[in-house]
Amino acid sequence: MAQLLQKSFPAMGTVNTITVYRQAEEYALQTAVHRVLELDDRLSVFKAGSEISQINAAAGKRFVSIGADTLGLLKAAKEFSALSEGAFSVTTHPLTELWGIGTSHCAAPDEKSRKLARRLIDDRDLILDEAGGRAMLRRQRQAVDLGGIAKGFAADEARRILTEAGVTDAIINLGGTVVVMGRPGIVGIQHPGKSTGIPMGRLQLTNRAVVTSGSYERFAELNGKQCHHILNPATGSPSDSGLCSVTVIGSSAAELDALSTAVFVLGTEKGLQLAKKRGADVIFVSDEMNVFCSPALRGQLFLYPNFVNAR
Repeated sequence: MAQLLQKSFPAMGTVNTITVYRQAEEYALQTAVHRVLELDDRLSVFKAGSEISQINAAAGKRFVSIGADTLGLLKAAKEFSALSEGAFSVTTHPLTELWGIGTSHCAAPDEKSRKLARRLIDDRDLILDEAGGRAMLRRQRQAVDLGGIAKGFAADEARRILTEAGVTDAIINLGGTVVVMGRPGIVGIQHPGKSTGIPMGRLQLTNRAVVTSGSYERFAELNGKQCHHILNPATGSPSDSGLCSVTVIGSSAAELDALSTAVFVLGTEKGLQLAKKRGADVIFVSDEMNVFCSPALRGQLFLYPNFVNAR
């Protein structure tokens, strides 16, 4: 029997696990872990020395020199923001900070505060100088947060490193952003109405990536209402699209990371159109716990009795 080699480590605000199946692949595993940690140092909005934090500190003032990783990811984020008509945005950080969901300063902001924060959200104000390797935000108090795409990019990078090292079978799980390499792998889908770690079902995938976004991930009770962390840039409030969970399956984890957020905000009809346009399969769970999945997944998705019987 193949010997599993597994490394768990904190990065990007979550717990990550990379698993390979042969003892000889330990060096590749360690290299992939190092790459994820390196990207966390460059891309985190919470680390003062990161390139993202430097861009935010210089907002409305000057360009900041950045590396190829950050530049490429910012470019991809801007493109996806335009593609989703702003449903996915990397300039929502002022709004995220205002709500503070999942933090000690969590509070429901008034309409005036939301309006002011929304005015700062515009990914077109993220200016990239590709030739010079620089970036800046057009206006002061604007801020970039790559939390909606960075884990996917890091998962793609880990897969690239393992593949180049000759690894054929592996599972990369960066806080729920999962890439299955080689042999079929079982991926659990979190139950939207239960505690973390309790699945509603499972998927069997081969050489695919899967990302889930849900209202259960971070939320707070504010003014008698449960408010989650996925904010709609157009309203300045938690998304109210009728969905409580979106799972997207495809090839690029970075794109799926952004896509899951955009689809969650857009809702079933527009979200499904966007997913189809990008060649991704989807699983929707509505606020009433009704499930829809792409036809291609119907032989691969199994719902557990504790979910089916609870609806």
